[in-house]
Formats: sequence, C-alpha cells, structure tokens
Amino acid sequence: MASRSRDLSPRTQSADTWWARLSPPARHAACLGLLLLVAAAFYSPVLLEGKTIHGGDVVSWRANAEALIDYQEQTGERALWAPNVFSGMPAYLINYGIVVPQLDTLVNSLRGALWPIEHVFLLMAGVYFLIIYLRRDSLAGLLGAVGFGFTTYIPILLAAGHQTKFVALAYAPFVVLAFVYALRNPSLLAGLLFAAALSLQLRAKHPQITYYVMMVLFLWWIVELIGAVREDAATPFAKSTGWLALGTGLALLMVAQPYLATYQYKQFSTRASEAATAGAQGGGAMAWDYAMRWSQGIKEIVTLVIADAFGGAGQTYWGPKPFTAGPHYVGGVMAALAGLALWQVRRRVVWGLGAAAGITMLFAFGRHAEWLNRLMFNYFPFFDAFRAPETWLSITALLLAVLAGFGLDYALRREPARGRRKNRPDSRQRPILIAFAVAFGAVALLWMVRDTVFDFEKPNEEQRIVQAIQRQNPNLSAQNRRVQQAVRQEIQRRKDQRRTDFTTDAQRTLFFLFVAGGALVLYRRETIQPWVAGFIVVGLVTVDLWGVDQRYLGSDQYSSGQDAAQEIPTYAFDRFIKQQREGAGGPGHFRVLSLAEGNPTNTARPSYHYQQIGGYHGAKLQRYQDYLDHILQISRGGPPNENALDLMNTRYIVARQQLPGTEVVHRSQQSGVLVLQNPDAVPRAFLVGQTDVVPDPQATWQRIRSSDFDPRQTALLPEALDRPVTPIDSASTATVKLERYTPAEIEWTVQTDAPRLLVASEVYYPAGWNAYLDGEPVPIHRVNYLLRSVHIPEGEHRLVMRFEPAVDRIGTWVAGVATALDYGGILWLAGVPYIRRRFFNAESGSEDEARSGTADD
Repeated sequence: MASRSRDLSPRTQSADTWWARLSPPARHAACLGLLLLVAAAFYSPVLLEGKTIHGGDVVSWRANAEALIDYQEQTGERALWAPNVFSGMPAYLINYGIVVPQLDTLVNSLRGALWPIEHVFLLMAGVYFLIIYLRRDSLAGLLGAVGFGFTTYIPILLAAGHQTKFVALAYAPFVVLAFVYALRNPSLLAGLLFAAALSLQLRAKHPQITYYVMMVLFLWWIVELIGAVREDAATPFAKSTGWLALGTGLALLMVAQPYLATYQYKQFSTRASEAATAGAQGGGAMAWDYAMRWSQGIKEIVTLVIADAFGGAGQTYWGPKPFTAGPHYVGGVMAALAGLALWQVRRRVVWGLGAAAGITMLFAFGRHAEWLNRLMFNYFPFFDAFRAPETWLSITALLLAVLAGFGLDYALRREPARGRRKNRPDSRQRPILIAFAVAFGAVALLWMVRDTVFDFEKPNEEQRIVQAIQRQNPNLSAQNRRVQQAVRQEIQRRKDQRRTDFTTDAQRTLFFLFVAGGALVLYRRETIQPWVAGFIVVGLVTVDLWGVDQRYLGSDQYSSGQDAAQEIPTYAFDRFIKQQREGAGGPGHFRVLSLAEGNPTNTARPSYHYQQIGGYHGAKLQRYQDYLDHILQISRGGPPNENALDLMNTRYIVARQQLPGTEVVHRSQQSGVLVLQNPDAVPRAFLVGQTDVVPDPQATWQRIRSSDFDPRQTALLPEALDRPVTPIDSASTATVKLERYTPAEIEWTVQTDAPRLLVASEVYYPAGWNAYLDGEPVPIHRVNYLLRSVHIPEGEHRLVMRFEPAVDRIGTWVAGVATALDYGGILWLAGVPYIRRRFFNAESGSEDEARSGTADD
C-alpha cells in the first residue's frame, strides 16, 4: 500500500538509444549477466584454480563437527549430540542440518563447487530486483546490486568464515522485496511470499541479521502507518499489515526445525535469559559491557566514505573497538547518490529507507550512543540478545545501496516536458551538482583538518607499547628514559602511517566523486547518453569497492581444498593420543585436556582428533560453564583442579610442563609438548554405593574441589533418590563394560551384586537424553552437579542411553506441514490464474470461433 511515485517523468533511457531499444527482459538478462560476471571475476580463484574460502570460523566449525560428520557418513543418520566439544553438548549450533527442503536447498546444492559466487550473485540479484520493483530502472538496480554486493563487509565476512551471517545477508533483499510487495498488494499471495522469503533468511541460521532486517521493516512500517493515516488509507494498510503478520507467523512455523530445538537449548545455555535461571539451568542475560564491546565509534563512521580513515585490519586499526577485520565502506559515490535521493525523491519509501538507515547507524554506535541503546537494551524485545553493535552497519549498507539506486534513477531520469523550458538549464543539474559538491567538500574538509578532528592514536596504545617492551626486557621500568623515547618514536611512526593512509583514501574518494559527478552533469547537459553516464557511475563504484575489497580478501585467504579439514593440523602428540584411543577400544573411553595451545576453552582444533573437556563455542551449556569456572578453575591461572579432571574422565593432558599427580607418557621431539597421563581419571561409567544430598550448587562445587571427595565412592545429588543403594566393599562385585559409543547412543553391560548407582561421566542434559535398562525406560538423575546417573538393581543388565529429543521430531513435522501449505498456496494462487488465461481463455476463443463459423455456414 506504499505511496505511488510523484515523479511521472519519462524513463531513464531515450527511445533512440540501443539500450532503450532492448526489451525489458533483455535488459534484465544483460544486467544479471553482468552481475554474475563481476562476482565470478572477483572470486575467480574459485573457478580458475578450484580454490575456496574457509576462514577461521569455518575451520573451527569443521573441527567441532568431525565426530558428527563421521557418524553420518558411516550410518546415514544425523547425530544431534557433539561428544568432542566441552565433554559433549547438543549439536544444534554446530552441525544441525535442516531436513525440510525449500528453495534454498537448490541454491545450497551449488555450494560445493561455486562457493561463494552463487550466494554473492543471489545477494546482488535480490538488490537488483528490489530496486527494479521500486523504480523500474535497470541501471539503478545494477548500481544498488554492486554497491551492496561489494561493500567491504561482505568479503570481510567471507574471509573470517562468518558464512551463516553472509548467507542471511544474501536473503535480506528478498525479505525487503516481499515486504514492500505486501504493502502495495495486500493479499494472501503477498503474505505467503513474505513467509517464504522470511523463512529462507531464518534458515541461514543467523537470527541476529534477521532481527536487524525485521527492525528495518518495523521502522518502515511506522512511516507507512503515518502516511496511511494522513491519506485516509487505513483500510488497505490494515489489510497489508494483517497479511504480513500472517506471513511472519507462517515463516516461524516453517523454521520450527531447527529453531524449536535451538530455542530449547538456549534455555540451558550461557545465552539464556534471567527468567530461565532455575537451579543454574541457564545463565544471566547478556551483560551491557559484553554486548556493546564492538561498538562503532562515532567518528569512525567516516569509514563509510574514507575506507582506511581508522586504519584497516589488525595492527593498522586504531579505532575504539578491541580490534576489527576491516572497515565498513560503501564509497563516496554511493553516499552522494543516497543523499541526493533523500533530498529530492519525495516518496514514503525513501523516507522509510532513510529513517531506517539513520536509526540503524545509531544502533551501530552502541555504547557511544547510550542514550538510545541503553533504553533499547533494557526494554525492547530481544535487543539484548545480540552483541557487536557494529553489525547494524551491514543493514545500513543495504539501505544506502537501495537509496543510491533511487539517486541514480533521479539523476538519469529525463525531466518532464512541462518542466523543461527553452534555453533554460536542466532543473536536475543543480541538485546533482550540490549533492556531489557537498560530498566532495565534506571529504576534502576532513582531509584538510584531519589533525584537528583525529588524533590517530588508539586508546591506551602507549600503555600497550610499554607492556610489549617490558615483556622483552622485564628489568626496564615504564619511566625509563629509553623506554619513553622508544614509545614516543613508535607512536609517531604509527601516526605518520595512519595520516598517510587517511590522505590516500580521502584523495581516492575525491577522485571517484569528481568523475561520477562529472559524468552525470555531462548527461544533464546532453553531452553523453544516459546509459553511458549510468554505466560510468556503475563502473566507478565497482572499481572503487573492488580495490578496497581486495585489501581484505586477497589470494592468501583462499584455500586449495574444498574441505576445511585440510587446514586442521595434526601434531605428533595427536597421533600418540589417537593410538591410545584405538588401543582402549575407540571413542568413549577417555577425554583430553589440551593446555599446550593456550586457553583450552578457545581452541576447537583438538575436537577434530579426540574428545576433549575444552573446546570453542559461543554458547556453551551454562552448567558446563559453571564446571569450568567453579570446579576446574582453569581461568584462575593455577593448575586445574585434580578432582575436576578425574570427574570428567580426563586421562591425558597436553601441556608444556608436567602437572602434579601426572606421568609423562609422550614428549614431542620438535615442539617439546608433553602428553601427561592422569592415573586417577574415573572410567567413563562406574558404580557407586554411597550418595550425599547437596542441593546448593556452591556447596556442591566446593565439595567436589575438596581433596576429601572421592568421585569413585560417593555421588552428590541435588535431591534424595527414591531407591536405596548399597555401599561397595572388598567383597562386592560391580562391573561396567562399555559395549558401544556413538554420538547418538551409548550402551553398557552392567553387573552388580546389590542395588547401586551408575555414574556416567557424560554431561547431563535433560532435554533429549533417555535411558533404557533392559529395554525399559528409566529416569536419568543429575549427579556431581553436571553428570548423569541411573539406578541399577541387583543383577546383570543392559543399559542404553539415547539422545532422541522430541523437539527435533516435532519441529520437523511442523516445518514440513507449514512449508507444504506455504509453497502449495503460492503455486495455487499464482498458477491457477495463469492456467485459466493460458488454456481456458484459449478454449473459449476457439468455441466462439466455431460458433461464428457455424453461423456463417
């Protein structure tokens, strides 16, 4: 129901140009072909050399998912539990494949050979179609597509391995397109199309981007609401809103798998809300300081038009964020055209896009705009669920790209005949000149007064340099004259380099602004054809963004193999531990603590090789985080607690020095890394005959840490068992034998001469793990704060634990039904009218002709 254009001028192209003589399908085909060509050229190593882009996060994911992938290859079944990461955790956020097929299934089938070209093209095609729908201008669509497809954030995401975020951004333009279509065409079909688009983006499994897009649509909806009230058009607007609400609800049902399981897991994870924290079940809401850590500096927003205004990546960056992989850059030409659209194109769609662009920019400032973001963080739903506010700028870049398309359409559109007067200058020439002059002047002014506005020094940089010098020379104090002189020289060197980078990129932006603005003015003066001016602007933007993008996605970011596993190193100690695992009978007989590679909770590499008590993941189980913080206590700088190691079946420790109570069983000749054996590690499952009830978590942690506690003899329970257990003495017989261990199922043979409690050194997770004793279901009790236990009666028994979460089955069923309804409805509503026109009208015409012929006869 969006307002119609007030600009009724002729189309961009003159009727006598070759471009205008092309049919619309031919122009669209040419533009889409150019976009595909540009994407393939930029990512040419994929096609020409068979390389791909993995990134650090993809390599970490591959390490975490190894056990799951192996199981699926061997059995053909999905595994929903990841045993190699943090002693075991649900695989929903590691390798949880989507079962119900949708349109993205077809796109994903191309990922093996073409990644990321197919999704880059999809992203640009989405922007192109969005602008075509809004303005019917192919050159404007081409500009917006290139402007967003090559904004620096896209290659930076790919280089870092943030694939789900990138895929979510690729579907963002289609969600916006479906939204505006529903506003203009309130109907069931529009609601179903919005549901399809939104579900595709949600299936990318990066809800942060979806949340940001929905926030933009909400802001746009408010602008449309105001316009509808003012124009007395509330009824059609209400219909559009109703269909959008229906589409949103249906989309959520279409992604019940995987999101139902993910939501359930969140309640037990470190990302849970405070309302879910019962008995240490979940963690607290994300803290303000943590959530706002990657806030875009207010001055740093200048990187949108001067790429390296605050340095590039790594050590060259001097902005207020802890670090960054590169700037958010859209280019001066895109910014100038977006400003031109906001100034001259008086349409609600532009106002909605502009308002959303401004507010998302304020959200990106995070803690630097606390007056707004603190309010949103405290009161707006789900705003506190996501960190790194600078991510908002990825959506700002999309909005600026669409606005720039509007600006180019305005600049190239011929003036209405009633507005042209003989011997009078073109009325659109002046706004174009002003828009580009303002952008040119702003960049030039920043360049000239750079030392007044910017200090080119990173916060606390002097202190960090002093610390670096002292690490190399521990006997030197910070007040030492030589230290002070060295610090001043280093800071001056860095500042000089940063000024040079700033100047180079400012001059670069000025050049592109001058040429692009000049091309548009030449067209307005009827010196060149409109299509020539349009392609010049598109070409300049492509060259501009291409050049900056290559700084952050060069040849060194490409990998020669398609499988990220090839980038996971295997060391001598890995081979030794794997030999010990095979000698013990395979996976499930022991775990490993890896200390040789730094913080064991920040490294995923060992998970590729064996089960470890550490790992790398952004959403651990809260109960396991408590184990790391309060029982293992490895973050406090001392050695890990011995009982904590024993409790988790930690037989081997990889370290650079020997720890108390361990034996050196392997030493790597080249690196000197040691493999230490912990002789006191409990078996993966064992029987105890004594239980103590300790309901308080803190008291449980303290008891486990105590040297008086023996996990082989006593189990700590939060509440009493309803069945007795018998103590174990020298005359007792109690054995447990591991028969089968997979990510989906564990099987033991248990023999005991009296009722006992079997303690499994497996992480307790009540939402999916079920136990069966001799085929009959039995309850799983939580023991020793984070482990599982089952009461075993006297005799010989077969105990099986299976991970079979009902939420996965329910989610798959709901998603399948909802998807069938949505896609079936779209096919019916879109297909039936076509069939009627194509066949029934033709038959009717034939009958009329037959009747006419009969009458004539």
